[in-house]
Amino acid sequence: MPKNDKKSSSLVDLDDNIVRDAIQKTLGRQYTDEEIENMALDLASESPEFLELERIYEQGLGSYPFADHEVFVPVDEEGDEIIPSDIEVLKYLSSQFVRREMVFFELGKLDKSITRADLAMVVFARVRASFPSFEIGPEKLKALMDALTNNPTAEPGMTIPVWNGVVESVPGKAARLTFDGGMYAVNAWIEPAFRKLRNIEPNMKVFDRFLNFIFKNTSEKEVFLDWLSWCLQNEADKPSWAIFLFSERHGTGKSTLASIVKQLFGEENSSEQQGIKPIIDRFNKPILLKKLIYAEEVKVAQNSDDGNKLKTLISERQTMAESKNKDIEPIDHRCCFILTTNHKPIWLEAGDRRFYIIHLDHEGYAAGGAAYDDFVKLVAEVKYAYASDKGIAELYRALLRRPQAENFNPYSLNVNELATEVMREISALAPDVVEEMLGEFLEEHKIRFVPVRYANKLLSYFAHRNPNAAKYSFDRLGWKKKKFAWGGQGSAHAFYHPDAHPERGMLQTAHYKQSIEAHLNEVLAPALEEIGFGIKYEYLDRDMKKPVDDVPF
Repeated sequence: MPKNDKKSSSLVDLDDNIVRDAIQKTLGRQYTDEEIENMALDLASESPEFLELERIYEQGLGSYPFADHEVFVPVDEEGDEIIPSDIEVLKYLSSQFVRREMVFFELGKLDKSITRADLAMVVFARVRASFPSFEIGPEKLKALMDALTNNPTAEPGMTIPVWNGVVESVPGKAARLTFDGGMYAVNAWIEPAFRKLRNIEPNMKVFDRFLNFIFKNTSEKEVFLDWLSWCLQNEADKPSWAIFLFSERHGTGKSTLASIVKQLFGEENSSEQQGIKPIIDRFNKPILLKKLIYAEEVKVAQNSDDGNKLKTLISERQTMAESKNKDIEPIDHRCCFILTTNHKPIWLEAGDRRFYIIHLDHEGYAAGGAAYDDFVKLVAEVKYAYASDKGIAELYRALLRRPQAENFNPYSLNVNELATEVMREISALAPDVVEEMLGEFLEEHKIRFVPVRYANKLLSYFAHRNPNAAKYSFDRLGWKKKKFAWGGQGSAHAFYHPDAHPERGMLQTAHYKQSIEAHLNEVLAPALEEIGFGIKYEYLDRDMKKPVDDVPF
């Protein structure tokens, strides 16, 4: 070894070279930095210190300033630690709780009351976590508790306020408490943390590439961006129609898109549900207090009231809602809706203006798509871009600046102009096939009068439906329902064609006049026998026993 090398080398370098040579001979290559890091973590994970640290983080105490742990503290421009004053701490604590009927509540947990004794422990932990450099011993804690809970003459903001029991959603309003005649209402909306960042430049390049991939055409993408940007720019308002994402294949980006939208509105201001039942059922007030409602796997049965209930929530601002253990009450909600499904929503009516349906259909779908690998890379890029507050803040800024198209109307969807291909397909399918067949059967056999007791038998020939289905089907065909008497027997409910003008036991059309009894025997009975339902007791037999299977609905 040269003389100068001996002077510049050390035993550490020698040992390092031996280790590297051994690794090279064993693996045929050197460890990567990631492999070295993983091995270090594996070794560290076996130490008692690491296990203790892991336990602390699992309990949600990762940021708690334990006595023997290093903590981050705020500093001023000179780098000196900022120590909050007693007044600043008192104002902060006063904004985090409310009181009602001798108990206390955290603003984010208004369904769980806290006693004064428990509140003291919560206050101590909250102060230690939020202000690590603030000295809080028994005397200081007692003084804070007295100010917070036993000072009725304190100025607003210097003691825990009295809650009036009202929880409302006022999106865009950062203040969580609203003064109301000595008491306060609670605002359920929480300003997302990323919106407080400053010096953020607008940037939606990654989001734009993602939308270009998953949407079939530019027009659908533009309508979606109009809707989304308007909702963010007008959070205190609500649109009267929803975005409905449909794809028959799985893995087309519906959930990824929805997750980004949730971040834009704030996870704390979003509600994610499976289906629509939790949204429309009892105790739905906590859901309706959210700004964004995202429902996956939406399925609605044909002729179900569920669809109508959902439409009402989408289009109306006022509704009645209920929380558990609370009375039902009117609320003014500001919800906007994004729905997803893997089944074409043919339950929608033709020309329905409450849903803008976008068919996500591309070759990046899971399990066999030709562009699957490219789409996986794009989704990973999207998740990385919006994993940080800065990334989502840049997208938010860009959407705040985005103008909407002239034909965009958040309160009324122009389906004639903006309908997507799948919306036109659904409109073509919208007429109920069963009702079409029923209407054709009635017209073919010149049937103008059907007793209710036969209506379900007639309808069940075309499809099995619940007992109430007949009244809806006949109503949509334009038929009427009323109670009539015929054949010398008691009155019974029946459906009739509006041209039949039934009166005093007679049908009177523009072309003929016929008794109800004769119409049933000569027109309805042969038609029902043709499909396997014979009727016997409508014939002219005055002594026949009166039927008892009338259903008055």
